[in-house]
Amino acid sequence: MATLISLALTIFVYLITFESFMYFICSVRHYTNSSYKKYEGDDFVSIIVPCYNEELTLINCIKSMVTQTYNKYEIIIVDDGSTDGTLDVAKSLLHYKNVVVLTKPNAGKASALNFGIKHCRGNIVVCVDADSIFLSDTLLKLLEPFSDSKVAAVSGNVKVANRENVLGKNQALEYILGLNLHRRMFTVLNCVPVIPGAIGAFRKDVVLEVGGYSLDTLVEDMDLTMAISKLGYKIEFVGEAIAYTEAPESYKDFCKQRYRWTYGTFEVINKYKSILFNYKSGKELGVVGLPYIIFSTFINILITLAILYLVINLIFYGNSSNLMPLFFTMFVLQNILILYTIHIDREDLKLLFYWPFQVVIYRQIIYFITIKALINYMRGKKTSWNKLDRLGKNMLKST
Repeated sequence: MATLISLALTIFVYLITFESFMYFICSVRHYTNSSYKKYEGDDFVSIIVPCYNEELTLINCIKSMVTQTYNKYEIIIVDDGSTDGTLDVAKSLLHYKNVVVLTKPNAGKASALNFGIKHCRGNIVVCVDADSIFLSDTLLKLLEPFSDSKVAAVSGNVKVANRENVLGKNQALEYILGLNLHRRMFTVLNCVPVIPGAIGAFRKDVVLEVGGYSLDTLVEDMDLTMAISKLGYKIEFVGEAIAYTEAPESYKDFCKQRYRWTYGTFEVINKYKSILFNYKSGKELGVVGLPYIIFSTFINILITLAILYLVINLIFYGNSSNLMPLFFTMFVLQNILILYTIHIDREDLKLLFYWPFQVVIYRQIIYFITIKALINYMRGKKTSWNKLDRLGKNMLKST
């Protein structure tokens, strides 16, 4: 049994090593070839900010939006039936000439985004979370790929604002390595599966073509992106279009967020399973993007379980496998990848010191959540959106 586990683990480690190599090659290609033409269009842009109980984050969000260097835009705040003072905070921001406030009964984030799109004037819509904050040139950078008429949607670069504790620093590291690096790779392979809710831009007519944001999954941002990508539209990622977001500060909120993300991913995989390995209907998304999501979801869990088995075997029986050279190689490649990603993202090099914690503890928490979400999804156990408690820490000075 141990021999079979060792063999399987060897194969898995080789696959992870190959994955790291692909990350590196694709990210280098994206980084060196992503100098977009300066945006010279005059598109009117509608920034849509859906809100539900965001009284602590909304002011910081809107203050960052009204300082954009690109000035042809409106900001539509959609209050989705908040039960706190969000609507009052939104109305207090009406002294900014380009701010519009809408309110509606609570029906969820996707419904609020669709409501905002329905009432917006722009032919390009930028959808952001109420805890997002932009740098002054973020909007202009986000628009640059739209100089290409074939581009239908653009993802920005999400970074964690609140990094005071170990959890925050690990999320910051994960975002630049596991999320933004993913998007660089998927952009090169033309199969971006998700534009984050924190910062994403879309041609309005394309959003309307796919029916807007879907109400039948928990990850409306991924669902919309998959619908657009499925039709063969070009989606770009701009590393210089930066948005900071407030990440969960407690492990309870962190687990709630990741459970929703993972459960929603299973919903989306099932929803778009017809395009799996089907180039005619799914293009690169069906052949590369969706299979990779499935692969990466399960392969890391299997590696974790296999490593756990070998460790137990070593402790109780004194048996060890000859896998140290492989693990050492994987460790070196991963660290090279982290250093490179920190460099191109102009991030804090000190984040590298949290890599051991991420490998030993942080990722295992995520894998446990993934297993739990998969079991509950297969059992048909429904879950809710699980709104997080905001602390109003979406501030640049916290980075």
